[in-house]
Amino acid sequence: MSIFSTVRGNLGQNFSLKTINRDGEPSTVLNFSVASTRYKRQKTADGGSRYEAAGPAEWIECEYWNRQAPHLEKVLAKGMPVVVEGEELIEFYEKDGQKIKVRKLRVENIYLNLASERIENVALKPPRTAEGADDGETPF
Repeated sequence: MSIFSTVRGNLGQNFSLKTINRDGEPSTVLNFSVASTRYKRQKTADGGSRYEAAGPAEWIECEYWNRQAPHLEKVLAKGMPVVVEGEELIEFYEKDGQKIKVRKLRVENIYLNLASERIENVALKPPRTAEGADDGETPF
């Protein structure tokens, strides 16, 4: 059974980029975590509403297996508001004789959460010039 999940939160720990041997081929994986907090709407005395955290943040360990992983390690930063989508995995490890359960997400897509008020701007590289373009027939 496979569970596809979407998690909205903030990037946590510093990223770990590793190249490992997978089925005889070198593969790059970017490991990171996302802190996600569930909010619920509370009514205020003046008839309005506001959102309050409904419990502590939940940390989701993420792994991104993609050739773009080295680029993402350069542009993503701790605290960035993101949305990640992927297959949810449950892994166990032992600590002090106890079995610890860890929720993981094998990330397929990662997006900046541009709806967040924490984002002030997004900078792009300048467009390619005609000299930098190839002579292929594809116009893009």
